[in-house]
Amino acid sequence: MPQLDPEFFISQLFWLVVFFSFLLFFLWKVSLPRIAKVIEKRQNTIDENLSYAKELQEQAQKIENKINNQINQAKQDTDDQIKKTISSLQDDVASKLTVLDKDLEDKISKSEKEIMKNRDNEIKNIDKEILNITKITLSKLTNIDLSDNEINSIIKSKKEAIN
Repeated sequence: MPQLDPEFFISQLFWLVVFFSFLLFFLWKVSLPRIAKVIEKRQNTIDENLSYAKELQEQAQKIENKINNQINQAKQDTDDQIKKTISSLQDDVASKLTVLDKDLEDKISKSEKEIMKNRDNEIKNIDKEILNITKITLSKLTNIDLSDNEINSIIKSKKEAIN
């Protein structure tokens, strides 16, 4: 094997130094700057994307806040509308109840008047019947002939004594 022959060591070392020097020079001047540019370009792209993502996140946060404000405003508006509706319904119910109360009071007063009128009529009828019964009874029991006025005055005095 020629690689292990000590006679060729010096030439092999020479070519090794030349080759690695050339490789080092090539990497230092050509490849490494290109790699550095690519890495720098990547880093710039990453930084730009991160800043754009932050901007988008801020915009999303603003939109979210705006939506939340609109939702809160809508809730408040609906609450106000519900309160107004409840208030108007209560007012309507109160006014209708007032009208119904007045109608009931009118009907009750009319009924009371009618009842009082019927009672008075019936009391008059009862008084007439008492008068007739008294006349008939007196005429059958005795020969006393009393006028209607006398019988009415006697009946009234007895009623007052009873009450």
